[in-house]
Amino acid sequence: SMAPTLLGKHIRMQGEESGYNWAVGPWTYPRGSSEPVRTQMGVAVQDPMSGLRLTEQNDRRLAAGDRVFVLKYLPWLHHPERWDVVVFKNPGTHENYIKRLVGLPGEQIAFVDGDVFTRQYVEGQTETTGWDAWTGDDWQVQRKPERVQREMLQDVFDSAYAPNDPTVIEYKAPLSGATPGWSGVKYGGDYTYEGSGRTSLVWNDLRPLTDRNAYNQTRKGFDLFDRSDTPGSIRAFWPFPDADLALSMNVQSSASELVVHPTVEARGMTFRASVDLSAGTASVELRDSDSPDMPWTVLDEGSFDAVAPGDWARVEFWHIDQALWLFIDDKLVVGGAKAGAYEMTPAQRASAATGMSWGELEDYPDAGDGHETLGVFADSRVYRTPSLRWDFEGDAFRVTNVRVRRDIAYQVSPRQPTRGGHPNYFPTLNGEQFFMCGDNSANSQDSRLWRDNEIYPWVREEIDNMPGTVNRDLIVGKAFVVYFPAPLDDGPLLTPDFGRLRWIW
Repeated sequence: SMAPTLLGKHIRMQGEESGYNWAVGPWTYPRGSSEPVRTQMGVAVQDPMSGLRLTEQNDRRLAAGDRVFVLKYLPWLHHPERWDVVVFKNPGTHENYIKRLVGLPGEQIAFVDGDVFTRQYVEGQTETTGWDAWTGDDWQVQRKPERVQREMLQDVFDSAYAPNDPTVIEYKAPLSGATPGWSGVKYGGDYTYEGSGRTSLVWNDLRPLTDRNAYNQTRKGFDLFDRSDTPGSIRAFWPFPDADLALSMNVQSSASELVVHPTVEARGMTFRASVDLSAGTASVELRDSDSPDMPWTVLDEGSFDAVAPGDWARVEFWHIDQALWLFIDDKLVVGGAKAGAYEMTPAQRASAATGMSWGELEDYPDAGDGHETLGVFADSRVYRTPSLRWDFEGDAFRVTNVRVRRDIAYQVSPRQPTRGGHPNYFPTLNGEQFFMCGDNSANSQDSRLWRDNEIYPWVREEIDNMPGTVNRDLIVGKAFVVYFPAPLDDGPLLTPDFGRLRWIW
């Protein structure tokens, strides 16, 4: 699945208290069939913004999928590039598939803590398996261009959709003020601080930061806020923590000085931006979470137009793909894919994500081999839980449109072996092979999960016999625009939803 970037057959939902609109996959299938029925029954989902469960719905018309234009790759003009959304012939069924290209010819690929790591393969020199293979300094995390990254961000929370009615007692705000003086946080999306000195707006424990996708609510009892330690939860459906986060808010200062620190704590580190709105200066920085008295390591610093008391500024901070980004009023001010980057090998990243040394992971009781046995990285319980907050220094101020989004995480499946998810089971591509993954990572049958014996006989004999890869000869082209989105289904006639015409990045 590529949802929510691109939608197949789906049902569009809207929160009763929040007004938030999103899509979920089909619920109702005929017995023994993989094709959903036209009229969907018993649809009972949870609003991802308010967390409230919607009234069960019946007789919902199943919406058709997005229709896209595809630009063929011409060898003398342009070639497939990483992060392209690509249409290709599935090597296992020879049917048209659409996925995102993450691995290029001649590369080795590792998926660690949701991110994509690659390195160039040199025959006779580069290791192709074993725990030592992931310790080399030649591995690089692959970072996305800003335009692509923005399209791949998925909503976790947006205060613009928080219920305003205090009588909706079932609603529990995921944010809390750390000191007295806050108002508006429990309901609605307009928060005011009337105290003085330092304070924080903290993401509380009511909603874990995981790779849950609201589209995947296709069965009763699905809990968007489930955790791996929730009593009675099924391991095959446990979510993974996701620390690749984008934080944003609109802020208005009533005083002459205000400093804002959007902060993410993950992998044993604290990552933050320091934004002095009154002075117009900013930096992105990090330090060890266990050493709060140590000075910050500044990755990048810069300036912007100072914000006068009473004026608004939009502050947006990303911790994504081992890089820190800071935007003020939608303009990149400091950091980015190069200036804000910090580097780790796959082994270092796995150790940071779990809190265990590489040797401890190798000796873990269920370390496995990733192929015959799932292995340690398929167990979401071994990963550390991220947290986030906004710290403030100054007097009275107001914030609105507090938003948290997450990056797509290419995690290891807890249900079947995952190519690239273990140092004993990661692919080495030849000069004609590509690796494809779906944006709905937790529910996507893609290069990571195609079985060894599922290659179409003609493809195996005439084109490529390596499982999990897509040969250049099977690629059709790049999907670049949704020209006919799924029609609206809330009236007597199907109406094209022209508001969802869009470019594909």
